[in-house]
Amino acid sequence: MIDPKKLPRLKPQSPAAETPADAPEESLLSQVIGVFSGPKGVLLSCAAAFAIYASVCLQGERLLRSGIYAVLKELGDNGFGISYSAPSSNPAFKSGVNLDDLVITAPAEIGGWTLKAGRIGVSSNPFTPHTVTVKTNGTHSLTTGVVGDIRLVVGRGDVTIRLPSKKNPLTVSAAFKNVQAASPKSMQGFAINTLSLNVRRDGDAAQKKPAPLSFDLETNGLGLPAYMRRNLPANAELLRLTGTVEGLPAETNGKSVWTGWTENSGTIEIKRGEIIWKPFMADFSGTFGFNAAFEPAGAGVAKAYGLFSLLDMLVRDDYVRPSRVSVAKVVLGEKMKRESGESQPSVTTPFSVQSGKIYAGQVLLFDKNDASPNPAP
Repeated sequence: MIDPKKLPRLKPQSPAAETPADAPEESLLSQVIGVFSGPKGVLLSCAAAFAIYASVCLQGERLLRSGIYAVLKELGDNGFGISYSAPSSNPAFKSGVNLDDLVITAPAEIGGWTLKAGRIGVSSNPFTPHTVTVKTNGTHSLTTGVVGDIRLVVGRGDVTIRLPSKKNPLTVSAAFKNVQAASPKSMQGFAINTLSLNVRRDGDAAQKKPAPLSFDLETNGLGLPAYMRRNLPANAELLRLTGTVEGLPAETNGKSVWTGWTENSGTIEIKRGEIIWKPFMADFSGTFGFNAAFEPAGAGVAKAYGLFSLLDMLVRDDYVRPSRVSVAKVVLGEKMKRESGESQPSVTTPFSVQSGKIYAGQVLLFDKNDASPNPAP
């Protein structure tokens, strides 16, 4: 006979705890969510995101280095002397490279000048690699055969390059503020309050003939160095140029871009130019280029105010012969008139520049062989 007291005490399994044979297993997504939930999961998520961002930054830095090498190599292939230190990484949380000790020497046919740049920072947002920012703040040196050493301090210099894509053309925007001579012996008194330059290249890259470059240049508060003037106004309030660069070669064929452009009769079309250098002011337009000796040449039309006052100052500073000014006053004086609503008379005349000479119509205003400026103090 079975003793009920000796039977094992078994508890029936709850129906809710039973797992049907066909119940689905936990999904992979649920497992992943489980891993990244909670405090430890948040930290793991942040670490993973940072690792991905750092990887993108490193890839962007490699692209920047490759782009810098390509640009410098192209300059070298075009006849420029190039030297620089190996670019160093910029530790900021973006793709960045610092370029130090950059020295660029231009070919003799375009002046033979030498630029010794301070630190140049190149960076881009990892998620918008087509936009590259260049920082040029600091002290730089430009040496020319005519002026000598020009040491400049750039308070702020920003250049933004938007590389071409299928939808957008190449654009370059540059802005400089508080540029001044670094020492009294270096272009004494030279300074620029603000300078802006915008360049845009439209057209299909597949075209055999490159589209022209359009540009807009504006300078405010341009201070002239002391050795260039004694009676001339010390500051030019405004210089603005709007136009296009025409005739850029489609293929260089082993030549420099400069040589190809000049041999292709390349020109700079000034659609509108403005200058305010009181008492002189002028609006002008024209077509200009350079000859083989890097001398400007071209022709246009200008409407000028205060022209005779400027010529008198140039005479006192020994830039222009008094006899030339006397002839100009006689011939151009007949064209002088005051239009309705204007406070001072103006003269409208064609002008040309060639072989170091400036003409107003048939009147020779300036010849480089006449000038004997006062030496720098």
